[in-house]
Amino acid sequence: MKFIIAILLLVSSAKAKEIALSFDDAPGETTLHFTPDQRTDELIRKLKELKVPPTIIFANPCNGSGPKSNLAQLTKFKNAGHIIGNHTCSHPRFDVVGPERYSADTLKAESIIGSLMGEPKYFRYPFFNEGKDIASRDQFRKWLDEHKYQNVSSSLENEDPFFSNRINEAKKQNKKIDYEKIKAIFLKHIIEGVEFYDKLAIETLGRSPKHIILLHDKDATVLFIDDLVHELQKRGWTFIDAAEAAKDPLYSMKPHNVLSTYGILAQFAYEKSGSFKPYYDFAQLERELNAALGLKAMKNP
Repeated sequence: MKFIIAILLLVSSAKAKEIALSFDDAPGETTLHFTPDQRTDELIRKLKELKVPPTIIFANPCNGSGPKSNLAQLTKFKNAGHIIGNHTCSHPRFDVVGPERYSADTLKAESIIGSLMGEPKYFRYPFFNEGKDIASRDQFRKWLDEHKYQNVSSSLENEDPFFSNRINEAKKQNKKIDYEKIKAIFLKHIIEGVEFYDKLAIETLGRSPKHIILLHDKDATVLFIDDLVHELQKRGWTFIDAAEAAKDPLYSMKPHNVLSTYGILAQFAYEKSGSFKPYYDFAQLERELNAALGLKAMKNP
C-alpha cells in the first residue's frame, strides 16, 4: 500500500507545475516603445523562438488602432498558431455598464473577430469583473452559455501592465532607463505571483491545476517575456498548450462570489476563508519602480 501511495504521489507531482500563457488587451496601442505592429511582430517572434505552445490572445478589437488594424494584427497571431479569445470590444467594467450593454459589447467584438475564433469560443472578463450583484452575474453567465462561450479566467494574477505604464512614463520624461534593473523587478514580481498562487491552489483545491497566467500585450511584458519563460523553466515549470490548460476542471467551476481583480483562485480562496489578500502591495511596487526610474509618485495610482 505504501508503495502504491508513493507511486501516486510521484505521478501527481509529475503533473504539477504546468503553465500556459495568455495575453489580455490585444492588440495594444502605440507607445514610445512600440507601434502596435512592432509589438505584435516582436511577441510572435519571441514566442516562436521560445517554442512556447499556443497561447490565448484575448482581444479588444475596438481599442488601439481600430477594428481594421486590430483584425490584421490578430490574424498574425492566429496564423502563428495562437488562439484568439473574446475580451469584449472596448474593455468595459461589468459593474459599471451592466449586463445588457456588456453583452452587446461582447457581441460587437465577435462581429469583428468571429472568423478568427475556434471552438470552443473563449471569453475572459476585463478586470475579472463579473458585476456587483448575483442577479446580473448570473444573467451574463447564462448569456455566455447560450452563445457557446467558455469563460477562461486566470489562475495566476499579477500587475504586469503597470511596468509598461512606468517605463513609458519614464521615456516620456526622457529618463535614463536601466532595463536590466526593471527586468529584475519584473521577474521577481511575476515569479512570486506564480509561487503564491500555486501554493494557494494546493491549499484551496488540494492540487496544482494546469495554470493559466494572466499577462498583457504590453511593452514591458513583450520586452521581458523570454527572460520570464526561461526563469520559470529553470524553476521546473513546463509550458503547455493554453487550450489544453483550459480543459482543467478549475476553469469550469463557478464561484458564488463576485470578487474581482485577482482571478479564479482568489475567488475560491475567498469562498473558503471569507477573505483574500494579494501577494503584493501595489503602493510598494509603485515606489520601487518609481525609484528605479527616477519618477515621482502618481497622483491617482
